[in-house]
Amino acid sequence: MEGKGDLIGWGTTGIVQRTSTGVVIKTPWKGERADECRKDMATEARIYQRLGHHSRLARMIDWDPEQCTLTLEDIPNGSLRDYLVNHESTSLSQRLVWAMQAAEGVQLLHSANVIHCDVGPRNFLVGADLSLRIADFSGSSLQGSQASACPGTRFARPDFDWRSPPKVEDDLFSLGSTIYTLITGQAPFRELDSDEVETRYAARSFPDVSDRPCGHVIEGCWTGNISSAQEVLDLLAVELVTAKEKPPSPHKNTGGE
Repeated sequence: MEGKGDLIGWGTTGIVQRTSTGVVIKTPWKGERADECRKDMATEARIYQRLGHHSRLARMIDWDPEQCTLTLEDIPNGSLRDYLVNHESTSLSQRLVWAMQAAEGVQLLHSANVIHCDVGPRNFLVGADLSLRIADFSGSSLQGSQASACPGTRFARPDFDWRSPPKVEDDLFSLGSTIYTLITGQAPFRELDSDEVETRYAARSFPDVSDRPCGHVIEGCWTGNISSAQEVLDLLAVELVTAKEKPPSPHKNTGGE
């Protein structure tokens, strides 16, 4: 594949390169899946065009329909997943802010009739100011279109079926697992293999969050008692205010909690 810059990532749809001019370019794979990858890239471009400029998005700079290449603002700190691994001591207050920003990003998509279909820490980017941008819409559903992406096992609701039309509930469950990862520093049931996670989820057995910050929000996303990302955002706003009003803990900070 023709080089446009330094390779910084790749996925099922194509590769991501950072150019010397400080932007990133997404280019679809060639080969037997070229048509499918180009279609997914075009879907992502339409979603960016539909959403417009927003603080929870990387800015789209250009879309080349002939080459099916998407040029985006470079978000320097990479994915939230990698940032959490490299910054384990991040404070609880910052993690709560990220949880709110993640919910805001999902709400932005849902308000435009977009289902992300793969919400998770790897698909949020951390800006220079540490604010989050939701990213990677190449596998998303726009106005009920068939999605080509699906969440990982720990982020997929128990009755998820990739053959069925995507639902808001899919993203909300994934958002709950994302917030869990933010608060605890690890994905749900990280110590278990995927088959065991699926078995527990099918039995509606989720990690205990009763003593965790945002536990009621996480549980609501997992159980379906929360019906919108806006509801998540509203509940987290209260959680953040409460956290700020609490006196400092006399105990040593461990893992940002």
